[in-house]
Amino acid sequence: MSDEIVVSDTYVQGDTGPDVVYILRQKSNLQPVDLTGATVFFQMRKPDDKKYTVNAQAQILGAPTEGKVSYTWGANDLAVWGIYQIQWQVTFPDFKEITTKDPIYIEVRRQ
Repeated sequence: MSDEIVVSDTYVQGDTGPDVVYILRQKSNLQPVDLTGATVFFQMRKPDDKKYTVNAQAQILGAPTEGKVSYTWGANDLAVWGIYQIQWQVTFPDFKEITTKDPIYIEVRRQ
């Protein structure tokens, strides 16, 4: 058995698209998280880094009750190739926060 990281998406170094799009779901019943009035941040870092390469506000797509979020890459977000861990952090109107629990890995491959 190997300790390989499973990569969910691959992007190309230096690109600014496509956007990262996910549907946030409740772990207990897989229903979409209701994002009404919430603020969502997209966070990305290399697995061994403590500082985020990206920590920026994301967009809620469609009806907030659908749990669909998107992040549009900035000009330098994909400047360095490698494996990155991403997560979504949600702050609700009552200031409670949730962050995706299971690691989501992406690859930025060399151009």
